[in-house]
Amino acid sequence: MKNDCAAKAATRVHEDNADFPRTELVVKTRKTMPLKSFTDEVRACRDLERFLKTPTILLDIPHTQLYKIMEEMVTKLQKNLDMDEEIAIQATQGFFTSQHQDDTLTSVTQLRQTIQGVKYRSQGQTEFEQSWLTTVCVLPNIKQSYVGIARLRHPVNFGANCEEVKFVVVVISPQKQKFTKSAVEIGRTFSTLLMVDVQLRLQLTEAEDEAQFKDVLEKYLHQLKDRRCHKEDVEMSGKSENREGDKSYSWRDVGRGVYDDLRRRLPHYKSDYVDGIVGKNTISKLLATVLFLYFACLLPDIAFGTLYQESTGGKLNVFTCILSQTFGGLMFAIFGGQPLLIMLTTAPLALYVKVIKMISSTFTWNFSAMYTMVGIWNAIFLLLEAFFNLSFLMKYSTRSTEEIFGFFIALAFTADAVTATITDFDLNYNFPSATDVNSTAVIGQCPTADLCFRPVNSILYLVLMLGTLWLGMTLLHFKNSPYLSARKREILADYSLPISVVTFAFLGSFIFRDIKSEPFYYNKETAFELSVPDVSNLPVVAHLAAMGLGLCLSCLFFVDQNVSGAFVNAPQNKLRKGSAYHWDLVVVALINTVLSIFNLPWLHAALPHSPLHVRALADTEQHVTSIGTVHDEIVRVRETRLSGILSHLLIGASLFFVDILQYIPVSVLQGLFLYLGLSSFIGNQMFERMLLIFTEESSYSPTHYVRNVPQRTVHMFTLVQFIQLIVVSVFGFVNLYYLKMIFPVILLLLLPIRHKILPKFIEKKYLDIMDQ
Repeated sequence: MKNDCAAKAATRVHEDNADFPRTELVVKTRKTMPLKSFTDEVRACRDLERFLKTPTILLDIPHTQLYKIMEEMVTKLQKNLDMDEEIAIQATQGFFTSQHQDDTLTSVTQLRQTIQGVKYRSQGQTEFEQSWLTTVCVLPNIKQSYVGIARLRHPVNFGANCEEVKFVVVVISPQKQKFTKSAVEIGRTFSTLLMVDVQLRLQLTEAEDEAQFKDVLEKYLHQLKDRRCHKEDVEMSGKSENREGDKSYSWRDVGRGVYDDLRRRLPHYKSDYVDGIVGKNTISKLLATVLFLYFACLLPDIAFGTLYQESTGGKLNVFTCILSQTFGGLMFAIFGGQPLLIMLTTAPLALYVKVIKMISSTFTWNFSAMYTMVGIWNAIFLLLEAFFNLSFLMKYSTRSTEEIFGFFIALAFTADAVTATITDFDLNYNFPSATDVNSTAVIGQCPTADLCFRPVNSILYLVLMLGTLWLGMTLLHFKNSPYLSARKREILADYSLPISVVTFAFLGSFIFRDIKSEPFYYNKETAFELSVPDVSNLPVVAHLAAMGLGLCLSCLFFVDQNVSGAFVNAPQNKLRKGSAYHWDLVVVALINTVLSIFNLPWLHAALPHSPLHVRALADTEQHVTSIGTVHDEIVRVRETRLSGILSHLLIGASLFFVDILQYIPVSVLQGLFLYLGLSSFIGNQMFERMLLIFTEESSYSPTHYVRNVPQRTVHMFTLVQFIQLIVVSVFGFVNLYYLKMIFPVILLLLLPIRHKILPKFIEKKYLDIMDQ
């Protein structure tokens, strides 16, 4: 009974208050945006050009109510641009927060989304530009944008900070639209026009009719285009002046680059050690980086050592790879100019050694002697390149060419893992035929060396490989999750690779120990057979062939070393101690001379290990840009030699228990390769632009090239890069030794292609923007 009475009372109250004003909450967010650059942002002039093709202009509107002004402007848009009547009604309503449209809508606070100009004076004073107002509306069921400009007959007071409005700009845009074509971005274009040029507003105010109003805007557009061309000419002349003013080296300045590198880096040599132990969280970062480098260098050495074992008949093997890594990594960490570079034997080097073996077998030359002579000639050419300052040519290496090479290295790691998985499935994932009399007896056995009935081995192989990848990538990005504290998340991200390798090595070797899998090949008896080969028995033609092979190999070293250095010394890494390209080549040449004499695998700076080393030693912060996007930014990097020295001492200690390392399943090694390969795609601008081809325009990230370069040009540039990547991959992956011989030369050809051929198809200003 009481409930019925309460319900009736509530009904009466509701009926009594039916005429009362409706109550609701309104969320207001103030967001600042930069003025639009008509010289840098390609959409700026295009927005104005598109408007001037079919302009919607209303002059001397007598209304003072916002709703009446909007209604008249939408009506004009509907008439001029053939807008659907239903859409026009939705647009008129969509500008306001209230759904009751009437003459009471007179205040700017009732508009859903507006853009105004603001000037910040001294002593914290804020001054709003009150002569104009831009309001935007987004509708889900339209396919194009609409823009209208209204000039009021008298300045109108629309409320606080909007008390003398003379111009009103309305923008209607589709809901799903590319960022640079969104309603806010179009509104920013016209707001910038009215904000920055008082003379333009005066001329628009004095225009007597719509034709004169349009003529003023067209003349202003021509002026903007002229300024843009003038700015490009100034920038080009400035760049040429900078090149001429830069400290360059001629052939007469023999050794000058090496001397300058030493003079630049030697004053920091002591701090290269101190910076590894001093500072907040530095010890923790150092230990995490040491463990990361230990696994990131040791496990590829094991994998490449297995490849060397097969391709060289055991002359190079796992033990020699680890020994080479220990010696070369330590020497470079101590004497190198840029200690953040990580020395490693790489897939292209393994392919090149296979070429030398094939040539030696074809002409019955001694492989060990040929390997030594090719390595010595390579070192000679590297020394010549260093002392004749050829590293200065890397100023012509742009971001796009470096990304092609980085993409190729990532593909090489990924392809190795995929190929190894296919090989394992071909070997093990087989089942006995139904005609076998005793089929159960052959399950888990290998009737021949190339055929095994062990499908469970292949399943476990796949689980361990993908599990290592999954756990590593999950922990790497764990710092972006909301779980645990910020410091604990950072520690887990720093130790992501060691944790994933140890976890799945334990699972494969102990939890699933009943499933027998083949460990990597290691022979204790042949591991210590290090000797100096006799090169005097090689014929003269072999020495000439070694010189040619050494020249091509030096090109590979030159590109790898300098591109890795460019990634490490990139401005976004904020390194403070300078680069040492020429001196690093000298150190690499001397290290590889020793390695060649004793038939140990060659080393040079490696991708992605070197930039990952920088990230491991860096403190990062998340920054929000002026357009609302979030990105990680490096705050500082601990530029220290200790991480390289300690990690390679650990790798050297592994020489005493290589047989214990065989407990690490090969599938975990391939998971590490996938981790290194896929993590290299993160931040690769070429990869990001390739994804744009398959991404809806409204989901494009507002990057600098999306904002400043036409979309078609972006896709064309990406397509050209992809074609270059295919060519590089053909020469790098196809199993034809004469193609692999000239692979290093193909890498060097990327430079003239970028500077001589691409500018004939794509404007240089756009190439420079995409290479920023």
